[in-house]
Formats: sequence, structure tokens, C-alpha cells
Amino acid sequence: MGPVLVLDVGDFSIGTPFGGATDQTGAELQCLSMAGYDATTFGNHEFDAGPEALAKAIAAAKKAGHIPPILAANTHFDGDDAGLSQFKELAQAELIRSHMLLERGGIRFGLFGMMGTDSIQFTINPGAVTFSDPIETARKMAKQLRAEGADVIICLSHCGVREPKSGPITEGEDIDLARAVPEIDVIVGGHTHTFVRQPIIADGTPVVQAGCYGAALGELVIRMEGGKRKVESYTLHTVDDTIPGDPHLAKAVEVFKAETSRILFAPRGFAIDEPLAVIDRDWSNNFFDLTASMPLGNLTADAIRHAAKADVALNAAGMVRAGLTKGNSGVQTVYDVFLLAPLGIGVADQSAGGSLVVVYLTGREIKNCLEFLLIGNPNLPGQYFPRVSGMRFHYDLSRPKFDAVTQIELGDLAGGYRTIDISDSTNLFSVACNLYFGLVLISTSRKAGVSLVPKKRDGTPIKSRAEALPETPQSGPYLLPPKGSIEEDQAVRGGSGANASMEIKEWQAIMEYLKTLPKKNDREVRSLVMDERAAENRTINLHA
Repeated sequence: MGPVLVLDVGDFSIGTPFGGATDQTGAELQCLSMAGYDATTFGNHEFDAGPEALAKAIAAAKKAGHIPPILAANTHFDGDDAGLSQFKELAQAELIRSHMLLERGGIRFGLFGMMGTDSIQFTINPGAVTFSDPIETARKMAKQLRAEGADVIICLSHCGVREPKSGPITEGEDIDLARAVPEIDVIVGGHTHTFVRQPIIADGTPVVQAGCYGAALGELVIRMEGGKRKVESYTLHTVDDTIPGDPHLAKAVEVFKAETSRILFAPRGFAIDEPLAVIDRDWSNNFFDLTASMPLGNLTADAIRHAAKADVALNAAGMVRAGLTKGNSGVQTVYDVFLLAPLGIGVADQSAGGSLVVVYLTGREIKNCLEFLLIGNPNLPGQYFPRVSGMRFHYDLSRPKFDAVTQIELGDLAGGYRTIDISDSTNLFSVACNLYFGLVLISTSRKAGVSLVPKKRDGTPIKSRAEALPETPQSGPYLLPPKGSIEEDQAVRGGSGANASMEIKEWQAIMEYLKTLPKKNDREVRSLVMDERAAENRTINLHA
């Protein structure tokens, strides 16, 4: 057997509760190192909490003595901004670098990592970090690595491919990259969460991707003969409970788990293993089957509206990052529920998870939001699809672009629905969403030329994140201690009134909403059932 490389392609610090404490623990990087990974790269979600938090996570992993090489060829932090100072120190220490040579089994592997155009677009909090063109960067890296003596050039690409509903994968940034830079021998991709079952051969270059969330391990075997590469085999191995965990790594995870619970959950009155609800079936989260994932989309949107007390809640299918799995007991813990909504940070509160914000939009602007979401992103099919609460709408995708929505009704099953004027640009409705989603929606819809101006109750345009906070936050254990001073004895404090630091996270809203469910099991855990409200179709396709 020849030399083996183990590679990660970014977004390592998001998706689980451990990401909520990553700036203090660097847990994910430590685990990658302890698991034997040879290198990783940045994904867009590494920057969700800003470059300073990312730099702290890398420094924490370094201090603990467990950190893999981080390759980031088109990520630049050479500006004069003070927020980049720690990044520069990490680069000087070669903890972050553009590329590396790794000799193993007599073969010199040239590795570089980079983010693609789509992932750069979804980097919502980069600060003063800048990104250069992926294709030009790849050409430069391939030339430099070959000059430095690389026998095999491998790109760790946070770019991705476009997965069709059926048939082979033939499009995507990684495929374009392979064709534009034939000097690259192998592209290991990420970002689009694609479980590539067969290697994609783009003009002779193999492109692979092992899905997301550590659910699979891709094994690509390459034979090099006379400088030529040949794919011997490719297997996507499922990672599940049938595979024994590494005892050393499991012990480290238990330590990270306790620390994460203290930092992330204790200040809001939760514990990481606390049971919140019990289910009698799986709740799907499949972007290719939007009907199957509709109940979970309804649940999360209902929780947002309930917490914010808004007329309407807007979300997208891709904002729901996991499903609920029944397993043996059906019990869903705080850890499990956090997985549904880990994205984003807050307005003033920089802890993990997007804070809920309330803005005021006209009927026309609500329609514009839906129109933009229905068009979606071809790189992430299904992930923009609207999930709503306090409303339902009718649409027909055979109609012209940005005019698919034909009717919007406000209300719900319990109180009934009333049609609003979707051409109206005067009357305002309160709309709640996750701040992260709101920023993506506003920035990308404006690029698409869609009119959308978030406003305060009086119609004044909102100019800052802080102005979008609910005017009267809920009372309860939501008051956070000062930034950087979260200690156990400061956790779970009551707060009310206009305290600006009291920001409700989306994951927190879902947990609190589950606690309102009427039914309990014999352990006093609420029952989450697939009832009429959960199964309600609020997105009515007239052309289906």
C-alpha cells in the first residue's frame, strides 16, 4: 500500500455546539489534529464570528499542542486593520500558509487550499480579510508547487459542484477549476455538501467530495505511472455508530463537551445533555425533498415568530442544518436541537448562533423576499427555499422571473388567513428572522436588483444591526455577562426591559418553543408530534 493522506476541506468550526466555544477551545482543530489529518483549509463559516474569533480558535489549538496545517492560498490578511494583527502573527508562525510540500513514501505531495467564488459570497463577517480570484490563485499555486518539486498537486477546495436531481454531476466550480488549471492532479472539494459517489473526471482530473457533517469518509486511490495519474478506486464510507470511536479522542471530546456546555448553554439556562422533547419518528432535513423536510421548516419558523412576537417569520430550508433522528429513545437533547440552527452570531452578543431580529417590510417587499428565495442558488439547490410562519403564499415558477408569487395570506391555521396586497408599498408588517439569514438575504437580493429596505416600526430605514433588535426582548434567563467574561457563577441571570445585550438566539428560540408543547412523556419531557400544524403546506405551488 502506498502513502496515505487525510484531508479536510473547511467549515470545520460550525454546525455543532463545539463551534460555539471554538474561540476559547479550538476544539475542532484539536480533534482534526488528534485524528491524524494532514491539512485543512478555511470555509466561509470559519468567519461567521469574525476574523478575531477565528484567530483565537487557531491560537487556542496551538497552545493546546494539537493543530493541523491550515492552507489558505486566496485568503489575505495583510491590511492595516488592527483586527488582523493576530492573523499576521499566526501566519508568521506558519500556522496559516498558502501551501505546503509533504513527502511521504518517496512521493512529494504539493498541497494548497482555497475558497471558491460562491463560498466567498457567503462569508458574511470577514472583517478586513480579503479574498483573491480562485482560478488565478490556483494557477499560481500549481506553478509554484511544481517549481518547488511537487510530484502530485492536490487542491483542498472549498468551492463545490452542482448536484442535479438525477444523472451525473457535470457542473460546478470544482469542475471549472479542473478544466482551467490542468496542472492540478486531484481536487478534494467541499462547501456544497455533496456526497460524490463516483469520482468526477473533469478533463482527466479527479474531483471528489465526501458530503458534510462527518457523515462519510471518502477514500480515493490514485496510481502514478510515469507522471500520469490514474484512479484505481473511490469509495464513500459511511461513518455511523457501527464504527468504534477512538478512546483517546472520545476522552478529549468529553472534556470539550463539558467546557462547551459551560460557555454556550449555561448562561441561557440550558445544559448540553438536557432532554427537551421526544419524537416518535424521524424529522427529515433533505433539500432534494422539500416536502419531507417541510414539518421541520415549519417548526423552526414557528419558533422564530413565537419568540419575536412578529407578524411573520422568514427562514430558508438551508438555514435548518440538521434533522431530528428518533434513534432508540426518541429523546432530543439540547445538543441535538442546537444542530438545527447553529449559524451566525448576534448584534452585540458575539456568542454562537444568530440572534433573532425584527424588521418592518411592506407587502411588496415580503413578496420580493419570497421571489428571491424561490429563484435560489444553483450551487445549493433547494437550500434557499422559503420556510415561513404567520403566512402562506401561492407561487407559479412558470411565470416570469421575480413574478412567481401570486398571493400572500397572513395568519395561521388556528386563526385563519387573510390576503394582503402584494403590490402595496405603504403598510408595514413585522418580520422576524435570524440575523445571519437577514444579512444574506439583504446583501444578495440587492445584488440581484430586488428592492428590499428593512425598516423600523415607524418606517425609518434601519442603518445598523443594533437597530434591528426587538424593542422589548423577552424576559427570562437571557442576560449575558460582559463579552469575554462568561464564567459559571455569572450564568443564568434574569433580564427584562430594554437591555440591549439581551439577544435571543434562533437555537434558543426553538428550545424555548419546544418547552411550550402541551404533551409530556412519563419523564416529563415534551412530545413533539407530526400534527396538522407541522404538516401544513404554507408554500403552495400552483404549477405542481
